[in-house]
Amino acid sequence: MKKINCAVIGMGVGERHASFYQKFKKTNLCKIYETNKDKVRKLKKKFPEAEFVKSEQEIYKDKTIQLVSIASYDNFHCNQIIQCIKNNKYIFVEKPLCLNINELKKIKKYYEKFNSKISCNLILRGSPQFKKIYNLNLQKKLGKIFYLEGDYNYGRLRKITKGWRGKIPFYSVTCGGGVHMVDLMTWILNELPVQIKAEANRIVTKNTKFKFNDFSVAILKFKSGKIAKISSNFGCKIPHHHTLKIFGTKGTIFHEINGSNFYTSRSKKISPNFFNLKFENKNKNNILKSFVLNLIGKGKNLITFQEVVNSMLICLGIEKSFKTNKNIKIDFRKLKIS
Repeated sequence: MKKINCAVIGMGVGERHASFYQKFKKTNLCKIYETNKDKVRKLKKKFPEAEFVKSEQEIYKDKTIQLVSIASYDNFHCNQIIQCIKNNKYIFVEKPLCLNINELKKIKKYYEKFNSKISCNLILRGSPQFKKIYNLNLQKKLGKIFYLEGDYNYGRLRKITKGWRGKIPFYSVTCGGGVHMVDLMTWILNELPVQIKAEANRIVTKNTKFKFNDFSVAILKFKSGKIAKISSNFGCKIPHHHTLKIFGTKGTIFHEINGSNFYTSRSKKISPNFFNLKFENKNKNNILKSFVLNLIGKGKNLITFQEVVNSMLICLGIEKSFKTNKNIKIDFRKLKIS
């Protein structure tokens, strides 16, 4: 198969997508859409062979473009995804896929109608550290899991008080950050929750221009009896990192900012097995690379569209729970949150 012709919308984190497309042997970086003119002037030197277009429509209507990376602000994702679907493009989108249940239903409807291919950049699945934890569970080294904790500790307060996240009509720390922990847990467990109860606050950003919750925490219950806690902590005074704790009948994993401890004994005399596999920059394209290779029939897509939809439903369920102060149930087949 010939190289896949690619375009990128939004050159924040989208710059990483563009660099991958420019360097990867199976892709051509053809077009870029970015609204910041100063940024465009600088990027033209880095991506000399790409055409910087003045309108998104130039990407949608170009029949030679096969794959579009959407890395714009969250509130634009839904409409851009639908435009790409209507114009027969493959789509790789930054998280979150969308911001509410109506957008999710609309995307799913067009996805099914046009038989499109979509994946999302939930990059933690490409981390060697989390893949090792996934494999430990797959090998039954943890025994029967009964409880998990996942914390998305953002640690970049300025980005929500001064950046675009505080300027768009709505921003969700759960959909924009906590979704990573939701995806990790459901991937490791290969199971979806049946009930959610959540709380949220905005104590840290109370006196700033950021008008949305900066912290949320949820308890997820599973049919098997497992319980999980997931938090999205954007106001924390700590460097950006992800905490994952898994408690099983045979072993316990504590993954924190400096690595993971794998405990197999209750005795203080037996030290845990420590491992810290660095998440290098090259690993951060693993999800995108798997999607591209899958498009040309060369491998498995690491994150399917249905998995993306499932994670979004859980995040939206968390949002609904703390807004209504109710326990929430999700029908994953009907895309219903109640």
